[in-house]
Amino acid sequence: MSRLSRKVKRLQRKNSQSHIFLLFLFLLFICGAAFVARLYAIAPVKIMDASMTPKFKEQSIHWMCKLPQCLSKIKEQDIVWLSLKSGETMVRRVLAMPGDSIEITDKGRVRTPHRNYKWKGEDAFIQSQTIYVPKAGDTLYFDKLNEVEQDYILAYLHTHGEKIAIKSTLWQGDREINIDRVGATKIANRQVSLKEVDYLPWQDRYLIELQIRQAEPGNAPIKIKRELFRLKPAKLELTPPPMSSADSTASDSIKTDSVKVAHVDSSKAAKSDSTQNDTTKKDSAVAAPAKPAPPKEEPEKYLDEPLNMIVIEEDCYYMTCIKGSSCPDSRELGYFTHKDFIGRYMEWPDRIKVKVIYPIQRYANRALDYALSLLAPEEEEE
Repeated sequence: MSRLSRKVKRLQRKNSQSHIFLLFLFLLFICGAAFVARLYAIAPVKIMDASMTPKFKEQSIHWMCKLPQCLSKIKEQDIVWLSLKSGETMVRRVLAMPGDSIEITDKGRVRTPHRNYKWKGEDAFIQSQTIYVPKAGDTLYFDKLNEVEQDYILAYLHTHGEKIAIKSTLWQGDREINIDRVGATKIANRQVSLKEVDYLPWQDRYLIELQIRQAEPGNAPIKIKRELFRLKPAKLELTPPPMSSADSTASDSIKTDSVKVAHVDSSKAAKSDSTQNDTTKKDSAVAAPAKPAPPKEEPEKYLDEPLNMIVIEEDCYYMTCIKGSSCPDSRELGYFTHKDFIGRYMEWPDRIKVKVIYPIQRYANRALDYALSLLAPEEEEE
């Protein structure tokens, strides 16, 4: 009887309202914890292209850690989930860390402080270049940077909200020549406009220099040099300077004299106004004066301030895809900073998937195929 009574009590406890309520709270807690973890801790990311092959296949899903502990310990060769200013996201690998100098040749050879390898399919660097990846606190001088570094610094300033302007000049050796000669060159069978030469990527400027050098006599190299300016609102620069003590006393005396004169004139004006009051009423009844038109808002004007010294405020990273060509990365977009990081790739979910989930799926598929083969009717022999 004791065993039967225990079973009855167990069944009653399982079917009680308190037990069901506690089970509901437990499931609700599990769902809430999973939702919070999905929102703030980890996230599945789908690779939409073949830019990370063979590491990640196209359309494959991988898990990224979004916790600050994961993003604060980025290392070379880590795979990071990034956000662009346009709102798009992508997954890229860390090629160079802050303070590193890397070299990418026109034959796809990559040299970093950490490794040296051949990058198959790399075709963005039509000229061998050495690139310095700045770290927080570095002071860079724009006129000392090469063409690639200048493009990257311009992108860095743009993403940090700096209003800048560029002025390009054309040089043959140590002699400046007319910049209008750029208009006689072509890129991809298209005439180059003088308005766009300031913001063309370094590859296009290099091709323009080659074309001008072929057309110009002499052996001196052709170079497009750029100057950088910071734009400041003109209204901030046009505020009057503070007056000296002598000017302030003179202005005070002028103000007192003007007050006295105004007081005398006001008494005279009061008498004349009383005599002309009736006539003004009649005139106003005939024709009311037109309201003045509202002043037009003029566009905000800016003043150019030369900008050559640039202080880097954040650590920069050089992020690349694994596949050599046809993928946007630091070669095109420039440096990335911690503000662009969303998450870091976690390897252990993929390991569990490869070592546990995939074998279980294979065994389950084999068992299902075997069961279906047993249930299938045998063909009758003729």
